[in-house]
Amino acid sequence: EIMGVGNFFETGSSEHNGNAVDIQLNQPLSFYQGVIRARYSAASQGFFNPFGATVTAGSRRAEASFELKPRSTSLLRFGVMDERNETSTVDNSRRTFSAGWDEAINERIRLHLGYDHRSYNDSLTEKATESNLITVGAEIKLTDKLEFAIKREQNLGEADPTYPDQTTLGATYKVNKWAKLFFTQRLASAAITPIADFSGSGAGFASSGARRETAFGIESRLGKYSSMTGRYQIENGINGTDSFAVIGLQNRLPINKELSLQLGFERGFHLAGSGESFNSVTIGMGWQPTKDFRSSARYEFRDRAGAGQLFVVGAAGRIREGITALSRFQFARTNFEGRHGSSMEGTAAVAYRPLKTDRAGLLFSFTHRSRVQDAVGGSAVATRDQLDSLSTDGYFQATDRLELYGRVALRLNANGQADLPFVSTFTYLTQGRAQYRLTRRFDWAVEMRRLTQPSTGTSRSAYGTEVGFWALPDLRVGLGYNFSAKREPAGFSPLPSKNGFYFTLTSKISRLFDLMGTSQNELVGAAKEESDNSGGPQ
Repeated sequence: EIMGVGNFFETGSSEHNGNAVDIQLNQPLSFYQGVIRARYSAASQGFFNPFGATVTAGSRRAEASFELKPRSTSLLRFGVMDERNETSTVDNSRRTFSAGWDEAINERIRLHLGYDHRSYNDSLTEKATESNLITVGAEIKLTDKLEFAIKREQNLGEADPTYPDQTTLGATYKVNKWAKLFFTQRLASAAITPIADFSGSGAGFASSGARRETAFGIESRLGKYSSMTGRYQIENGINGTDSFAVIGLQNRLPINKELSLQLGFERGFHLAGSGESFNSVTIGMGWQPTKDFRSSARYEFRDRAGAGQLFVVGAAGRIREGITALSRFQFARTNFEGRHGSSMEGTAAVAYRPLKTDRAGLLFSFTHRSRVQDAVGGSAVATRDQLDSLSTDGYFQATDRLELYGRVALRLNANGQADLPFVSTFTYLTQGRAQYRLTRRFDWAVEMRRLTQPSTGTSRSAYGTEVGFWALPDLRVGLGYNFSAKREPAGFSPLPSKNGFYFTLTSKISRLFDLMGTSQNELVGAAKEESDNSGGPQ
């Protein structure tokens, strides 16, 4: 349900109800380095994602392809795709059969030949299009610095609306090992028109109303520690669409082995819309006196729709074997669109995790957030918000089959204005979980959570039981049922409560990170030793 605030205003019904699904398959074969790829994606007409056009409502797409390499220099592709789009504004379908061949003549010349047969049917206009598209392309590396690319797409007869006749040219020139010039040119017989319904999310980069497009620029590393960035930026806001050409410079200056400085600058040139050009400046430093301690600090200034300043400092270190600590503090002052504000956020945590065993772990963390901001409309009455949370998390493997988890947390929420009392409220959270391994891959778990707010006399409890299956040593799939209960003053119950089945995925991600210098081999070896000792996945 869209509330109609911020940069989005609902013109019709505020409800969007629907489902979306995406399934992918990637299956290698044992001959000619073959691979079978398949994908199915679908979204109902009512599906809507306000955070990004990841899927298109009312669309269904199924595709499958087969690739093989008969020779080390050749690659063959065969594929089929079926597309369906049905909403209040579109009703069409398209089926595509494809074949392609890539051949590397030598290290400098690569050729491509492709054929696509498409059957497109639009039920609203009662128009059917049968198209046959031939694609011929070549990539040529004339010298170690100069490369060319050319591609021609030619329809034998009537063209599909999304695939017109077009020629694409490209060239890159490597000035040195840090800089490269590029040029691209597209010449088409018609605009690119998607067949799906993008009325709810915008066509984005799926369509182009232009028949001719030219782009050129430079990609550059100015030195060993310097780089130049550039981009074209489009933003859709409440006042329309703004576009910017942004260019920036990032530089890292190593003072010595322990200390380095970071400098950055960005300039956004306003091209279209009601906005204005902007600047962004960054100054930072990093300090790592030993392998067990690292710290950084950064200052940023931005003048987009006003002025804002941000200062961040953080540090992390290993106090001793198995004990690590980290902290991060951020201070900001802003004056955007006439609204003054200041904020502070800080986090500190200490963790106990033995490096040679996964049988126990403990984490203490504290977070503080506070903010003062003027009211909307430039009113002198400022709002003050504060949030403090303190939590303790722990786990313990009591036996080879039984694991225990627990959390205790305290949160303080406070809010007030100059003309109103400053009110604060404490909320307590307790959580416990026991997980018992039935077999090598199956386990059973029970869990309890309870929220209590003494000042209002409210509480809420949830109990659940589930069965889990370890699909991989680091991935658990669970199915369970939850029981909820709540208590409100005088029997008043505005909060919803619903029991029912639930599905959960649990994963260990410790192997993805370098835990203060712990090598991946040590982590894998420790996990294998634990698995061998306990007889099951950890």
